[in-house]
Amino acid sequence: MNPLDPRFSLLPVPDRTQPKAAPDPAFSGRSFSDRLNGAVGEVNTLQNVADFAAEKVMLGELDLHEGMMALQEADLSMRLLVQTRAKALEAYKEIMHMQF
Repeated sequence: MNPLDPRFSLLPVPDRTQPKAAPDPAFSGRSFSDRLNGAVGEVNTLQNVADFAAEKVMLGELDLHEGMMALQEADLSMRLLVQTRAKALEAYKEIMHMQF
């Protein structure tokens, strides 16, 4: 996505221009639940942005390339979330079958 394109500024994209400091997982202070909720919220935001971009493409207010990039980003984030869920469920099942 080209942030310099004035038409793209209409999309509600989260600000990613600020460099993030590398978080230290041991001292970050966020629980797994908070992280999971944040990830689900971010995927939801990307899905909404992709829907909005698709509407803008259909109206001719956004390039097809920019719309496809928004859709691809939303698709990849959803696939990652689904894979994370599958791994978490697999780990849960393994723990439930452990003999103590």
